[in-house]
Amino acid sequence: MKKYFITLGVLFFLVFTATSCSFNNPAEAVEKLIPTAILPSSTPSPVPSPTPSPTPLPEVRINRGDFALLTGDYQKAITEFSLAKSSSDEINIQAVSDLGTSQALIEQSNCPGSLKLSALWMDNEEIQPNLRAKANYLQAVCLAKQNEFVLSGQAYAKYVDIYPGYLDGYMLEKSADMLIQADDYSAAIETYSQAITFLIDSDLDRVKTKIGNAYVTQMDHTNAIRIFMEVHDSSPNEYTRAQMNLLAGQSYLALGLPEQAYARFQESVENYPKAYDSYSGLITLVDVGIPVNDFYRGLVDFYAQQYGVAIDAFARYLSATPDHNGSAHYYIGLSWRALDEPEKAISEWQILINDHPDDRFFVDAWEDIAYTQWAYMNQHQDGAETLQDFVKSFPASPSAPQALYDSARILERNNDLEKAAETWVRMIDEYPLEDISYQGLFQSGIAYYRLKQFDQSLQVFQRYLLLNSSVSEQSAATFWIAKNYQRLNDLEKARVNFEQSAASDPTGYYSERAKEILNNSPLLTSLDTINQEIDLVKERTVAEIWMRQTFSLPTETNFVELNSFTSSPDFMQAMTFWDLGLYENARNSYELLRIEYENDPLALFRLTNHFVDIGLFRSAILSSRQILELAGMDDMDTFNAPLWFNHVRFGLYYSDIVNLYADQYDFDPLLIFSVIRQESFFEGFVSSSVGARGVMQIMPETGNEINSFLSWPQSYSEDDLYQPVINIRYGVSYLDRMRNYFNGDLFAALAAYNAGPGNVLNWENMAENDPDLFMEVIPYEETRRYLKQIYEFFKVYQYFYQERIATQ
Repeated sequence: MKKYFITLGVLFFLVFTATSCSFNNPAEAVEKLIPTAILPSSTPSPVPSPTPSPTPLPEVRINRGDFALLTGDYQKAITEFSLAKSSSDEINIQAVSDLGTSQALIEQSNCPGSLKLSALWMDNEEIQPNLRAKANYLQAVCLAKQNEFVLSGQAYAKYVDIYPGYLDGYMLEKSADMLIQADDYSAAIETYSQAITFLIDSDLDRVKTKIGNAYVTQMDHTNAIRIFMEVHDSSPNEYTRAQMNLLAGQSYLALGLPEQAYARFQESVENYPKAYDSYSGLITLVDVGIPVNDFYRGLVDFYAQQYGVAIDAFARYLSATPDHNGSAHYYIGLSWRALDEPEKAISEWQILINDHPDDRFFVDAWEDIAYTQWAYMNQHQDGAETLQDFVKSFPASPSAPQALYDSARILERNNDLEKAAETWVRMIDEYPLEDISYQGLFQSGIAYYRLKQFDQSLQVFQRYLLLNSSVSEQSAATFWIAKNYQRLNDLEKARVNFEQSAASDPTGYYSERAKEILNNSPLLTSLDTINQEIDLVKERTVAEIWMRQTFSLPTETNFVELNSFTSSPDFMQAMTFWDLGLYENARNSYELLRIEYENDPLALFRLTNHFVDIGLFRSAILSSRQILELAGMDDMDTFNAPLWFNHVRFGLYYSDIVNLYADQYDFDPLLIFSVIRQESFFEGFVSSSVGARGVMQIMPETGNEINSFLSWPQSYSEDDLYQPVINIRYGVSYLDRMRNYFNGDLFAALAAYNAGPGNVLNWENMAENDPDLFMEVIPYEETRRYLKQIYEFFKVYQYFYQERIATQ
């Protein structure tokens, strides 16, 4: 499968923005300036038609080149752009081709080559303004890399002169950044001040802070303080406020106004204890002998991980404040535990429990004692008893059901399955209205199964079935009823219950797993054949008919035109960012637009088509599902929606790369698509809160490890993980290594991909080669959900790409 984009459609769409003054009607301008042959409505789908042209048009070459840029295959991009240029005399086509090559050369660290190409077009009045502006942007990027900061700043500013109205704030900020690098602070301040007129919220705070820092460098502390306090007063973010207090305070000190400085630092200490900048201010206050409330001092020290001095500060507070609450005791306990003194931590929490029964940390103290006992001291029995004592003493507490559940989990971790099962099963009797009690009942059934007490496990799951009405829970119950009948050698009842499970929740994990067992198929069985030759353009025609009928739209409705968005700054900004390869900035603007139109099915349809065309797959998946939501469809109903929606939602994105490495490492490509969908929704430039990168969400440390095995690519860096062409190979090769490590066990390999091989070894030992039990003994909800969703995605992919369905 190839992916052909509409960059030329985007290009000429952007042309309108530079020349719209010639038209009274923006929509008319777009119609006149976008050639019909390259309108989005005629764009090839992300899967090629069965008979592609043997001699691709220049536009197709450019679209291929842009997709290669998106995936990180820069040499392929250069090839496609070169072929496009050589096959057309049209000057804008030639400019686009050269500028695409220039982008690729930058990514290949070849700035001399990039500068040479972009220089050909930066002042060429014969090409469209957005292309001249792009040439200057590429010049700016490379000049910065070569430490030519003045020239780089000029090129960024020239972008705005040539193509104003869309990225002014971004480009002016970049220009000012270069002036800072060139030590021209006055010019930088002026340019930043121009930039802030185009920015809002956190972007505005960031640039204002840069202005303040520039004033500091100029020793103009009065103006610096003015700016810092503007940001402080307008920001809702406690970390930003603490930072501004620190910066303003440092400027007050430079002006010889220590009292004002200390007031800034005190405010941060008392109001923003989590911010490290508050700790920096605290150090100054302490060094000069300014009195600081010992409780706040201890709290700031705690969050700065200065646990010893935090304990001392809290102790002074307790001595000086007889009428105190339990907070200081709680944080002293946390500090002792961080210092690997668990006994002292427990003693402090016990004081809180004994002396402050109404404190906000009262329940936390019980929970932390239990956690410290089993996790830090390996005293599982004591940890479980602590929580059970809490339940016994405070049975009406809203926290009691969770405490009882957790006590059973601690016992289960200690392999005391009998007591764990007894504790879990009592929950439904003592707290019948709590959802977690039903989870406890289910877990008790699993514990009895592990104990090989199959009659007892069977009774528990039969009770669980009677008490639950949701199809997913009924499917889980009948699945485990069947598993117990298997072990009791009542194969007929096992078959009947597997059939009930399979029928009750189609596409759900337990239903689909029951079907595999009934078919005597191994876990994650592949189809004999799949059809990846999908024509989204043809399928979209059917989807358009459905849209007209479902939402009562006029017959003449155009479902792919983009003219209706030209008045949206977010849309025009997003398209412009995307054209420059600033994908994350573009995504952010596109997402604002998607949310703005979340209740407009026609607008969402047009956006979905556009997102697929340009390669913004996550947004396409979300917007297509939202359309079905507006049509009143639940998850099962969506299977009856036109195939276009479902081939967008479960797309074969990056299929050339996926198929290559799936074949090389002997994986079902649909499984790899399922993993990528789970990990990133096919968004290559995404990073997680913990630092995982790219479409298969690989941690930088893991990337370095994989690179040591593959020795590819040359000059690897951690940023390469954002390139799908590298990330997918790394992810598939790592999954292959985990599969080999676990002797071909795919579930174990997937679990290791998420939670690490060390954890999986323990779970495998508990599961005794039973993949269904393996799923249940995983203690982490995130990992269980991860495996179940990949499994379900895999089954959905199989449904939509089986020959019978995919060719309809």
